[in-house]
Amino acid sequence: MRQLALTGAIIALASGCSPENSVDRNAHTDTFLQEPVADVDILWVIDNSISMASEQQLVADGFEGFISTIEDTNINFHIGVVTTDMDAGNPEAGALLGEPHYLTSDDDYVTLFEERIQVGTDGSDQEKGLSAALEALTEPKVSGINDGFLRPDAVLSIIFVSDEDDCSDDNALAGEDGSACYHNEQDLVPVRDFVDGFIDLKASTNGRVLTSGIIGPSASEGCDGSWPGHRYEAVAGGTGGIVGSICDADYSGIMDQMGLAVSGVLSVFQLEYVPVVESLEVAVDDELIAEGAADGWTYDEEYYTIRFDGDYVPPRGTTVSITYEVAGSIPSK
Repeated sequence: MRQLALTGAIIALASGCSPENSVDRNAHTDTFLQEPVADVDILWVIDNSISMASEQQLVADGFEGFISTIEDTNINFHIGVVTTDMDAGNPEAGALLGEPHYLTSDDDYVTLFEERIQVGTDGSDQEKGLSAALEALTEPKVSGINDGFLRPDAVLSIIFVSDEDDCSDDNALAGEDGSACYHNEQDLVPVRDFVDGFIDLKASTNGRVLTSGIIGPSASEGCDGSWPGHRYEAVAGGTGGIVGSICDADYSGIMDQMGLAVSGVLSVFQLEYVPVVESLEVAVDDELIAEGAADGWTYDEEYYTIRFDGDYVPPRGTTVSITYEVAGSIPSK
C-alpha cells in the first residue's frame, strides 16, 4: 500500500508498535503532540478579480485576531502575499507582493499586511490560486524574487481567499473566459497533484504543511457572486487545514481559528499508513475518544486523516494517539 509521510513540525515521536504476525495485518500507532511551533512561513493567496474588494477588506479587518495567537506564542514568522492572477501577461504572477517582499516581527506587520492584502480587483477571471502558491514556493521564484521566504525547518501555512473555485489549468484554457473553468473541469490540473506538490516541499525535513481557505461554500449555503471552492476545500482536506465561508460578514472567527492552527493547535491529523477503518482507536492523553462528529472525531477515507471538531479539538499540551491495523504490510524503511 502507499505509505504517506507524516507532515508535522508539530508531530513528534511517531512510532509503531511491534508487528502482529497473526492474519496479515500490523498494529501501528501514530502519536502527535499539540505543541507550539517555533517557525512558520505563512503564504496568503488572495483573489484579485473584480468581485473581491469587500472580501479583501474583511481579511484586513480580521488580521489582528489571526496574528494575536502567533504573537502570544513568540513564533518566528514570515508572512507573504500573492494573487490568484497567473495569466501570462502578469509580471507579478507567483511573486510575493510589496517591499520587503515578506513580513517579519521586525516590521510594522499589522499595518503593512492590512495594506498589502488589499491587492485590487483588476486580476484575471481565471483564478489560479493553487498554481500561484506552488509557483511562489518552487524554482525559479523560491530562490529568485521570493528568496528567503521559505525556510527548510519552518511549518508552511498556505491560506487561500477566493469567491471562485480554483482554475489551475497549466494554460489549457488560455484565451477562454472564466466560465471555462467550470465548463471544462477535465482540463484542470488534478487536485492531488497540488496536495503532493505542497507536501513534497517539506519532504526532506519531515515538516508540516497546512493549507486552509476562506472560500465559497456549497451552492445551498452560498451567497451572490460566490462559487463553491471544491478544489481549495479538497487541498485543505489533504493537508489537515480548515475552511471558512467567503460569504460571512465577519472573518474574525475563522481567522482566529486559522491563527490557532498555525500556532500549533491542530484539528486534523494525517495517518502514516492506510488503516483498516474499523480498527481505528483515537485517544487524547490516554483517554479513548468516541467516533462521530457529535462525539469527538471523524475519519476521511480519501486523505487518511482524523478530524476533531469544535470543543473536541485537543488543547495545547496534549498528546493524540491513533492506533490502527495497517491495511497491508508496512513497507520497510
